[in-house]
Formats: sequence, C-alpha cells, structure tokens
Amino acid sequence: MANLTRTIQIIFRVTTPELLAIADRMNLCGVKSRARYLRAMAINGCIIKPDHSDIKNVNEELNKIGTNINLVAKRVNETGIINPDDIKSLQEMLDRTWLLQRHLLDDKMPKGGR
Repeated sequence: MANLTRTIQIIFRVTTPELLAIADRMNLCGVKSRARYLRAMAINGCIIKPDHSDIKNVNEELNKIGTNINLVAKRVNETGIINPDDIKSLQEMLDRTWLLQRHLLDDKMPKGGR
C-alpha cells in the first residue's frame, strides 16, 4: 500500500480504560502508531460472536421437562397415588436432564481437559 494518500478521517471516542487497553494491545503487537494499529484492527481484526444456541436449546428442553414434572406432581397431589408409569416417566426425564447437561459440558470442555 505504498504511496497511498489517506484523505478520509474516522473519529470516535473512548474511555480512559479503553484507551489504556488499546495501548496495552498495541504494545503486545509491537505497533507504535495508534492510527496504524486501529486501521489494522478495523480492516483485519474480527469480533468473536459466541454461539449460545446449544444453551438455548437445552433450556427449552429443560423447560419442557419441568412442565412434565409439574403435570405428574399435580396428578399425584390430586389423587394421592403415584403409579409405576409416573415413576418411569420421572426417571426418563431425570435421565434426559443428565444427558442434556453432559452434552453441554462435553461441548464446552477443552479437548484433553477432562
């Protein structure tokens, strides 16, 4: 990019802690010019957007499981009777809860860190 004349100016404000963080990152990269650093970050840098869809899906599943548990509890409270199908259903929901939690943890754990 030799012999480029930069004629457009971009101005933005930062707080003192933000300015210090920029300076720290400039030092880590060995860049002396703030303009060069900010230009490089604006063109080549990236913002990492975390994907929390798996957590959202697990929360939806857990909400459904909680609703089903409440239905079983309501039926037992109304009748005073818990039948084997209710116990089996509760055990299946508990097993599903553990599977969901394990799935979340397995996806979030660093490989080799278990």
